[in-house]
Amino acid sequence: MKINHNISAIKSNIKLQRTNEALEKSVERLSSGYRINRAADDAAGMAISQKMKTQIRGLDQASRNASDGISVIQTAEGALNEVESMLQRMRELSVQAVNETNTAEDREAIQLEIDNLSAEVDRISEDTEFNTKKLLNGDSDRKTYSSSTKVNIVSTSDAVTAKSYKISVKKVGEKAKVTSPAAIADTVAPASGKITINGETVEIEKGTSLADVYTQLRDLGSNVNVDVYTTTDAAGKTQGTVQKDAYLNFESKEAGASRKVEVYCDNKDLADFLGIDTNSNNMKAVGKDAEIELTTTANKAQDGSEDAKTFSLAATAAADGNKVTISDKDGFEMVVMLEEDALTNAGGNAIASLDVELTVLDAGPMTLQIGANEEQTVSISIPKVNSETLGIENVNVGNTNDAGEAITLFDKAINQVSSVRAKLGAYENRLEHAISNLDTSNENLTEALSRIEDLDMAEEMSNYTQLNVLSQAGTSMLAQANQLPQNILSLLQ
Repeated sequence: MKINHNISAIKSNIKLQRTNEALEKSVERLSSGYRINRAADDAAGMAISQKMKTQIRGLDQASRNASDGISVIQTAEGALNEVESMLQRMRELSVQAVNETNTAEDREAIQLEIDNLSAEVDRISEDTEFNTKKLLNGDSDRKTYSSSTKVNIVSTSDAVTAKSYKISVKKVGEKAKVTSPAAIADTVAPASGKITINGETVEIEKGTSLADVYTQLRDLGSNVNVDVYTTTDAAGKTQGTVQKDAYLNFESKEAGASRKVEVYCDNKDLADFLGIDTNSNNMKAVGKDAEIELTTTANKAQDGSEDAKTFSLAATAAADGNKVTISDKDGFEMVVMLEEDALTNAGGNAIASLDVELTVLDAGPMTLQIGANEEQTVSISIPKVNSETLGIENVNVGNTNDAGEAITLFDKAINQVSSVRAKLGAYENRLEHAISNLDTSNENLTEALSRIEDLDMAEEMSNYTQLNVLSQAGTSMLAQANQLPQNILSLLQ
């Protein structure tokens, strides 16, 4: 019998600790409903379950994508249904116009209705959209690319044809910038006064600390940034903290000739304290707009020419800072945005100009992501549908022969629209089957995930009950083991 080490108590305590740890994990599993609450619970299972979750969420989104695709198709098909209805009416009017019982006035009335219906076909073609995306005007998926990240196409009008455009950046927009002519003279305002920045005024009290004055100035200008520089260079490299002998710099937040900075102080002592001027004419600056030139390069594959040709476009460029709008009288409009460092090379040095190739591609098929992984897509093509593409742009029913020809034209147009509608219907059916398949895959994958992640509550409850009993028994046995050394006392009596 030994008293220095109670081996029975030590063993009982270790067993009790392990039981309680297992009991804690069991309680955690029961409270969460998950078999895996941390990677240590099942490292392999956790890795597999995360991959499954990725697929499940991807399948969920793919199903929603396909549903959105169906909505797009239904929107386009609904518009085409109305177009076809108008074509049927125009054909009916053409049949009526062939009849020689009509007078000239009757034919004029028939022609007027046909013209209005044709105009409505064009309006539907131009205005039918889904989520602001045009569907029937042939421009629903126009792509634009820039050879430089410093020059980007913001938007293009329908009159911008598919080809390459060369942008020569001559000047980027400049912000309005004013640097105080003198350095900050002290750390406490020597007098009270008002400081005005672009018409917004702040009152400075005598005795206000330099830091508080600086904060008030920074909070004042909604369209002006106020910074501090340790030299009058104010190029950005010497920017520092507000302190005596530093210089204040006032700069418009955006570039452009419409941006200005005008600083004024009504108290000379306060102005001298900040190094600024009481004369607003000495603390005034105006920004500058960007300047670019545009030429267009004909595409050999598009125009059939032997060599690509470059010519100047008869367009004007109106700039607002670094956003330049190029337009002409024929409806051409291209909006280009320049980065502030467009005329800076990789080494940070200024360059005189920058030539950038901008490429505009015609509309292509709409791509729908209908799978959880890359390249699991389907493309749907919605052609341009208007009076021109349908061949009814200048239909005339002024006489019997023309009216008879109009019937044939409307027959072709109706067949053309019917063909497009049939194709859209096939797309819709395909997407419905895709959604059904996605939902089935999602269901099966979720079931597999459940087998890995979810807890069998009945089994775990049995395990919990067993561990709870063991914990109570272990506690009792530990108490008994702790009493064993007491028996040695009987030998000492």
